[in-house]
Amino acid sequence: MEVGLIFFLAGLAIAVTVINALLKQAGREEYSYLVLLSGLVIALLKVLPLVISLFDEVQSVFYLY
Repeated sequence: MEVGLIFFLAGLAIAVTVINALLKQAGREEYSYLVLLSGLVIALLKVLPLVISLFDEVQSVFYLY
């Protein structure tokens, strides 16, 4: 696994948390939910290729036997 991906996800989580807290303080809870949802989608899009490659590796291992 790439270390850069871990740092990206950690930075994204910190940014989403700060923006979420600011929006909740300002009374814009509907926007804070959108920020959380968009952060989740971005994180899943970054991790999805790794999950797909993991499933391909597991599938190739079980086809060997």
